Amino acid sequence: MSIRACILASCDNAPYLADSIASARAQSLPFEAIVIADDASTDGSRDLIRGLAAADRRIVPILRERRLGPGANRDLAIRDTPADWIVTLDGDDAMTPNKHAAEWAAVLPFAGRAPAIGFSDVALTDAFSAETGRWSLSLYGAMDGAERTGWFARRTAPIPRDMLLPKALYLEAGGYAHDLPLYEDWDFKLRLSALAAMWRHSGIIGTRYRRQGGGLSDAPPGQHERWQAEVRTRNRDLLAEMSA
Repeated sequence: MSIRACILASCDNAPYLADSIASARAQSLPFEAIVIADDASTDGSRDLIRGLAAADRRIVPILRERRLGPGANRDLAIRDTPADWIVTLDGDDAMTPNKHAAEWAAVLPFAGRAPAIGFSDVALTDAFSAETGRWSLSLYGAMDGAERTGWFARRTAPIPRDMLLPKALYLEAGGYAHDLPLYEDWDFKLRLSALAAMWRHSGIIGTRYRRQGGGLSDAPPGQHERWQAEVRTRNRDLLAEMSA
């Protein structure tokens, strides 16, 4: 039997963390494990995580004593889980109730035969959970690897997030970089997109992505330019190969 885990990474997300965890716990197809990796929060998140872990044996708390940053926190949690399949979630976002079931149904025909990635559309919300827009992402399921990588590289359209994928495929892609303070997610997905895998769209909205202050968008413009350039430099061979 495949073991599927939600890897929920959080840092000072106390106002939203309970809802985020609740959305993972309430999936119509339950996760066998919900790993909550807290990156040395100081806002009371850790007490919440401890209390929920005591009430639900599926919850595996990882409470960092030293802040590692988003890439290292998530990567180490994924590497430490014994799960065969993983889904990621940020501590201020939420899953729709059927996300896991729909993505598992999308990849199940390929499980054990070929690497497959399940992904869904995304609803954008504000700090108060009101929906402000949607990302329709089904087009990525019809692309070949080179075309998909090209779209990811150009960043002219939103790219999938919080996908369901085999842990072995995550490791083959190299995981999240520990030393990128920005764009570590984009860096990983560029490498993932170049691997031989089926990308299967679930047909539903899967993530409620909260866009608010304090995240990537708040970084100074110079930092955006610096770290985007760094990601392109790290992946220059891959990008050259895909554009050839």
